[in-house]
Amino acid sequence: MTFNNAREGLIKLNSLTSFRFIAALLVYFYHVGIAKEFQTGYLGVSFFFMLSGFILVYNYKEKLIKLDPYQLKRFYIARVAKIYPIHFLTFLLAIPYYFFIPLKHEPFLYVFQAITNLLLIHSFIPFGNVSFNGVSWSLSDEMFFYLLFPFIVFYWMKVSFIKLVKLFVFIWIMTILLALYIPNETNFSQWFFYFFPGIRIVEFIGGMILGGIFLKVKNISNVSFFLFSFLEFFSILLFVGIVLISPQFSQNLRYGLMTIPAILFIIFVFAFQKGILSKFLSLKLFVYLGEISFSFYMVHNLFLSYILFLWKPNIDPIVTISVCFLLSISTSSLLFHLFEEPMRKKTKKILAERLMNREKRKITNTQTKAIT
Repeated sequence: MTFNNAREGLIKLNSLTSFRFIAALLVYFYHVGIAKEFQTGYLGVSFFFMLSGFILVYNYKEKLIKLDPYQLKRFYIARVAKIYPIHFLTFLLAIPYYFFIPLKHEPFLYVFQAITNLLLIHSFIPFGNVSFNGVSWSLSDEMFFYLLFPFIVFYWMKVSFIKLVKLFVFIWIMTILLALYIPNETNFSQWFFYFFPGIRIVEFIGGMILGGIFLKVKNISNVSFFLFSFLEFFSILLFVGIVLISPQFSQNLRYGLMTIPAILFIIFVFAFQKGILSKFLSLKLFVYLGEISFSFYMVHNLFLSYILFLWKPNIDPIVTISVCFLLSISTSSLLFHLFEEPMRKKTKKILAERLMNREKRKITNTQTKAIT
């Protein structure tokens, strides 16, 4: 999905749309073992969470500041329509995999986990098989963020922006201290610092605050193309530098906390789209890859599960990885056009019509009571 809101006069953030594919590609690299010591998958997920907070503020801040029940419902409908159809499809496609592998837990636990997967609450469960489709745990986190987003915006309007920034920095530092205190590389610490929405929301809120800052300064015009180009290159180099030294840090920090400033800096600089790298990322090919990145993110792990980890073909691993990548790209393109977008529109239409009918009935009942 391209980030835009033409009705509100907001520009299309094409370079950030392209970054969605880069983030999904980092996750793919991690899952196939490329540069695994740098844990690129964790970087990609962190980028998704922060970018999500940024874009939601960019598109919805003014619509939700009053917590109007009707606007709230429209917001939730749009979010469910975006993520649930592809989640449900890939959940079904993942089920056969568990008929071909030795189960690690009791069958009852898998049934329980299937229910939590379908309800998108599975990232809250600190035991068992987290996701049927491995990457779907992040959708559970995202849904939690979506639920809280309007209320965070509402609170936002009650306090000064400076206080909000200070509160975020305080929460981030306290979470870092907690990460340093809790032992590393245990099942609990991985769930708590990687899967648990209560911790990952720090990244989402960071993106939200950045979105608010960007809305205040997005119309600056006295900064040169060369300065923005320098800032874009510098933001990437800063991020790469942190990634290169990341193996020296606590694993609890590497799940996402330590890269928050660098990723936020990248999002902020590239959102202006005034430098050479953002112009490059705004090319149609990269924007299109960004648009299909959600489908790519959701299907790539299925191909890896069935081919790389289950079938294990006796061919060169590079060939297998390349085939899985090509299958993932081609399938995600087909899914985007034939399933993801059509189902998003259809689901949104059905739910919106039900909402409208319900609102009409409320108005009719109110008028009837007033007459009588």
